[in-house]
This record gives sequence, structure tokens and C-alpha cells, in this order.
Amino acid sequence: MPSIRTLRAGLIAGVTGAGLLVSPQVASAAPVLGPIVVPVGGTATITDPAANYPSTVAVQLGVAVCPAKIALATAAGPWIPMVTAKTSTSVSFTVPTGPVAGANGAVKAYNACVYDTAAGNSVLQGSTTLYVGSPVTAGPASGPSGGGNQIVVTAKPEAPVFSGVTSVAAAFTTGACAATFGTPSAANLVPANVSKQSGTAVGLTVPAGVVATAGGAPTPYTICLYDGAGATGALLTAAPYGANVASVNPAAGSYLTSNAVSVTASMPFLTGVPSPGALLVAGASCPATYGTTGSGPAPVAITGSALRRISATKLLLNIPPLTLTNNQPTPYQVCVYANAGTGALIASSSYTAALTATPTAVTPSAGPMSGGNIITVVGTDFPTEPGRITATLGGVPLTNIQPINDRAFTALAPAHPVEDDVTLIVTTPMGTRTLIGAYSYLNMIRVSPNTAPSTAGNVDVMIAGSRFLSLPFGTGGTSARIYLVSGVYNGVDAADGSGARANGPVAECTDVLPLNDEELVCTLQLGRRLNAAGTGYFDPSTYTSNLDNDVVATAGSRLVTSNAGRFSRNDVGLPVWSPMNMIPSGVTVTAVLSPTRALLSKPATMSGGGLTLNIGGQPLRQFGNVLVTTAGSTTVGLSSGSFTKADVGRVFGNTIGIPNGTSILSIGAGGSTAIISAPATAGTTFTISGVTATDGSGMITSAAFVGNEMPATIGANTLGIPAGTTLNSVNPSAGTATMSANAVGGGQGSLTLTRLVSGMLYAGAPVPDGSYHLTIVSNGANDAVLTDQDYFQTDVTSNSTFTVAPF
Repeated sequence: MPSIRTLRAGLIAGVTGAGLLVSPQVASAAPVLGPIVVPVGGTATITDPAANYPSTVAVQLGVAVCPAKIALATAAGPWIPMVTAKTSTSVSFTVPTGPVAGANGAVKAYNACVYDTAAGNSVLQGSTTLYVGSPVTAGPASGPSGGGNQIVVTAKPEAPVFSGVTSVAAAFTTGACAATFGTPSAANLVPANVSKQSGTAVGLTVPAGVVATAGGAPTPYTICLYDGAGATGALLTAAPYGANVASVNPAAGSYLTSNAVSVTASMPFLTGVPSPGALLVAGASCPATYGTTGSGPAPVAITGSALRRISATKLLLNIPPLTLTNNQPTPYQVCVYANAGTGALIASSSYTAALTATPTAVTPSAGPMSGGNIITVVGTDFPTEPGRITATLGGVPLTNIQPINDRAFTALAPAHPVEDDVTLIVTTPMGTRTLIGAYSYLNMIRVSPNTAPSTAGNVDVMIAGSRFLSLPFGTGGTSARIYLVSGVYNGVDAADGSGARANGPVAECTDVLPLNDEELVCTLQLGRRLNAAGTGYFDPSTYTSNLDNDVVATAGSRLVTSNAGRFSRNDVGLPVWSPMNMIPSGVTVTAVLSPTRALLSKPATMSGGGLTLNIGGQPLRQFGNVLVTTAGSTTVGLSSGSFTKADVGRVFGNTIGIPNGTSILSIGAGGSTAIISAPATAGTTFTISGVTATDGSGMITSAAFVGNEMPATIGANTLGIPAGTTLNSVNPSAGTATMSANAVGGGQGSLTLTRLVSGMLYAGAPVPDGSYHLTIVSNGANDAVLTDQDYFQTDVTSNSTFTVAPF
């Protein structure tokens, strides 16, 4: 009967495949149990090279120390699992229902006891610790001797072992995982940069103490992961890892193409090996000797010029195109032998054949030339481990690359000159892929506020962008300008020869004040729109358009058609009438859809073609000798009557002292005054000097009369003329004027006169409600894009939108 052996607590499992892969030194030293973590229903194997198990064995699982003889199985434990396989040195069994894992698949320790029989006179053969839980995997599962490489330990989605854990600590060991983390020291090989990425993933840097021993097979280690780095941090789970004698660089590549790699080691593993052999083995460990046959997929031999010995520590290989398993990244073992005949294994490492990461789109597809905005690159087969993706956009590296999953990553776009359709190049360990026309760099601006009603008067707008201090902002000529445009600004002369621009501004943001190179403020006046040529404000008081025998209308419809295409944007908001009574009274043009189509504010009352429609040219309101103005003032008054809310936005025409096209911005309390958009050029109160009045006479004389003083009312004076007397007539050539009353006493001096004037209010010409874009142009002259080689204008984006709306 074999002697009783206490099996080493078995977290020394194989690195590849289901079997064990241990160094000869470890295999002869103590028995092992694997895999490292076993789920309920999974198979565990106890292997003891020094044992000699009898033909009949039994296994008992429980939480108590193994008794000398096997105990009676119960539902609450201990449990007697089914033995599925046995040799003289190994026993395999299925973990039964009863033992349970910890929270979220974390491991829970049980004692596994091996007996020579299940009978009452059984004898304990040995024992070990079995960890029940949800297995985790390390990726990659092996690495170079001396560590320093990055790996990610990943749990299954249904068992997020790291969820609810604030921090994760890790240690590498060639022995058993301790139940708690303990005190960090060089002996327990604590890795650097352990970071919890999610409930199912932890990233870490392999410590320098993880080294390979002599021999071709990887030296097995166990990664022990704990709940926190404190001494009492409990064991969460564990994963196998192997330290290779040699390392392959790069360690992965596209399965579709040939890839050159180097196999290097810190020790001279090729000393005395002038003609090494090399095999690629998928899904299994390296054979002990060179051979291209086996139970699994046939190894791939690398021969001829694809294998080159460079030195005793370096071998170059040209990896051929490989096959994938289930169209997923597939690990291969790179196996190096003393020769390509019967040579022994002298080194091995891992290489992954994978789909090369392929970008398919960038979102958003455009951004500012200043960069710094977050973009998302979507595609396929992106690495999810940090640091394994690099990329350039328009030849400039992306920064802060953050993997989301294997289909997307985010990054910060770099600064780049304005350019459309630049190329994205993505590089991963599996290769490089290019996406042409991936992204455009725009000369963008951002406006705030981005909406206002046309009745708001002057609106101060903040604009964020770039290069503002270098722009010569002004009011004319080749100065830089800020235009409000419907769509994309086009300053080229229209083809009709009208002098208008192909798509000119509807308004201008003036009084530009750059605060710095990236911010300015300007004032937008929405109550007055520019004319079609963009050279000044549109004046509805002088505008008429008569569409004689040109219009098609349908009764009940607001849409009218001009056969000759005579509608223009100047028609918007203006009153219309028809001598044919085709429309009701009080109708205006709501919108001009095209030169041939327009919308009216009310539907037509008759149908037909060849109809006449007159636009503009009619005042909406007239004031008879009641307007009061002051030269230089923007306030006007009424001596009788009142302004109304409907007058806001309307413009004056044919009114003495008020320039044509001047609009009413607001109405004062009670309606007796109004604020206008431009100051009056003359006042209704003025003075005539050198006046002589004669007692009892209704005539006065003065050389200062010019003929425009009538009608006027005389104010208080020292000439004996009753206040309120009016001038009936003026003869400037004779220097005389007649009055409505005679002077009493007479005298000489000056007279203060008040000349109330008549006025006409026409339809307003505000910027129509709608969505526009603010556009900065470096040169506001017509055809500047054709004549100025340095011309540029900002791009139309969602950030440049400005909406004119009632609220």
C-alpha cells in the first residue's frame, strides 16, 4: 500500500489545454491538482508522480480536515464525487452538487481526500485543497521570462467575480495560493499596476520575479487574486500563467498574412544549435521532440529562409498565414528544437493569430481644426487591453485612446489644418489598417445665444472659434465680416447679373470685438434684413414688384406661382394686393420658396392663370402732420393718436426728418412715442433768426426763410405774435411769410417754430423666422473667394446655427 501523502494545495495547473504542464523539477517535487478553479459539475484531476494508487479509489470532498477513514456522505457534506478516470499516479473526478462557490463565482476552499476504497476499512492515501468557483483566464496565458508585460485576467459575464470589490490585489506563485493576501514582499511576487477594469476584468503588469527555469516548456505560475491589498484580503480566484524561456515579438499578428517575428531570450538557448527547427502548435503544448504529427491539429513547420538563426539568443521566423478556431483569436505555441529531425525542445513561447483590427467609421465624422474633441472609432476586432492600439488621423497621432469593446474605442482628435476627408490609420499588434476619407477638419465656430426673435432689437452674440485676432474685421471693402446666412454662404456674383451674391447674407453681426484669438462678441440686428446684394439694408418703402398677368393661383390655397420666376427673397413680409380681387385684403408674402413659388398669409379667393399680383409699394399706415422728431434722436412722438404694437418692425418712408427704411424698434408707454432704428436727421422744432413783426400785421419778414417751414406753429416769443399762430405761406425769395393771426406790438428777434410732419409706415423687413448659420468670412467683398488666395470662411455646423423665431 502506498504511503499517505499530503498533496500540495493544487493551484499549480497547466498553462495550455486541459492537462497539466509543469517543469520536471516541479513534477518530481510534489503532486498537483488541476485545473486551478473548478466549477460544480467540472472535472478535477489529482496527479502525484510518486504515488501508486490501487485499482479501486474513492474521493471525499468536505470542509473538515480529512478523517483517517472515509466518512458517510450526506446532502450537507461530506460528498463522495464520481471518479471518472484513474491511473497509478492520477485520479480524476467530477465535482458534485453540494459544494458551492463564493459570491459572483469567487473561489471557496474544500478538502479533497483520496482513499483506497469506499468501504469502512478504507485508508487515506492523501489530501489536497480544491477550489470551487467560476474559472477565470489570463490573456495572454504566458509571457517572457522576467515579466514586464501587460495581461488581463477575465471572468465570465455570468460570474463577475470582481464586482462589488473596491480594489484587487494579485500575487504570482509557483506554490499554492494563500487564503489571504498577507504582507507584500519580493517572495510573493506582487505585480505592478493592478487595476480593476470592470466586474469581469483586472489588468496588471507581470512582476520581474516571474522567470523561466531551464528547459523548453514554460515554467508554471499561478496568479492569485485577492479582495484588496490588505493582509486580510480574501482569495477571490486564480488563473494559470507560464513564464517562457524565450519571448516572441510581436506576440500577435494577422492570420491572413505572413508576419516576421523574433524569438529572443536572456539566456543563450541556441548555443551549440547551428540549425534549429521550429513548429507552430495550436491547441496543445509543444511536443518534447521535433515532429509534425500528433493527436491534435498538425503542427506547422517553419523551414528554409523563413527560419534564421541570428545569434545564440535570437531567432527570426516568418510566421505563415494561419487558421482560426471558430473565427476567434487563436493561440499558437512557438516551439524551438535543437534540429528539425529528432531534436529536443529547447524553448517555447506563445503567438496569437487574430483578425486584424479594421476601422469602418469615425463618429462624429468632422470636428474643429483645434482638435481636442472626443471621437469614437468603430470597426471590428479591436484589442480591449490598454496600450495595444495606436492610431493617426491625417498623419497626427490620436491621444487618450480608450478601448470600449472589440468594436469601438474613443480618442481625442489632434489639431490639424482645415482639410476634408483625412485618413485614419489604426495599428495594433495584429497589424495596420487604413480608413480613407475618415474625418474632416472644419473651420468651426460656436455661437451663443443661438436664437432670438426678430423683434429683440440688438442681440449681442458670443462666438467661439480660432484665429480671430488675425482677421481685419470692418464694415466694408475687403474687411472680414460676420454674416447671417440661410445655408452656405456663397459670395460669388449671381449669374443673373443683378449684382446680388449667389447666396448672400440676410443680416450682419456688426461692432465686432475680439476678446482673444478664440472668442469675440458682435451685435446682430434682426429687425432689418439686408438687400439681395448684401450691400445695405433692404428698404421696403421704395420697393415694388408687379407681377402683371404672370401669376397662377388656386382658390383656397396659399401657394401662388410666377410663370416667369419673378419672386425674390425681398418679397417676404411685404403686403400684396390684386386688381383682380384674387386675394383678400391684408395679405402678405409669408415665404418665397423659389423664384417661381411663394406662400401667402391667406389663401387665394379665385383660381386661374395670367393673374396680376402687386407686391409692396403701399404704406400700411399714414400720419397727417402729427409726427414730432428731434434731430439726432431715436425717439419720435405723436401730437395726437398713438403708435400700436403692430407698428413694431414697420419702416418709415417719405417722411421728412426720418431716413427711408428706418424701422420702429419699440413702443413707449401709452403709444405716444416710439424708438426708431436710426436717429432723425431733422427736428420738428427749429428756430428762425432775424424776424421782424409789425403791430397789427399778419406778415413777418426774415432773410432766413428757406421755404420748408410750412406748416409750422409759432411758440412763445417776444415779437407780439400770439403763441399757437401758424404760418400760412412762405416766400423765401421775398423773405416774407404770412400768419394766421396779427402781431400785437411787433418787434425783432428769433422765433421758435414747431413743424409737425406727415409720415408713412410701410411693411417691416425683419429677418424672416427660420434657421440660419452665422458665418465668418475673411474677406466680405463680392467674388472674394475667386480673387483672394487667402480667403476662407467658417463651416456650416450644428454649432453655427442661429434660429430666428417668435420665442
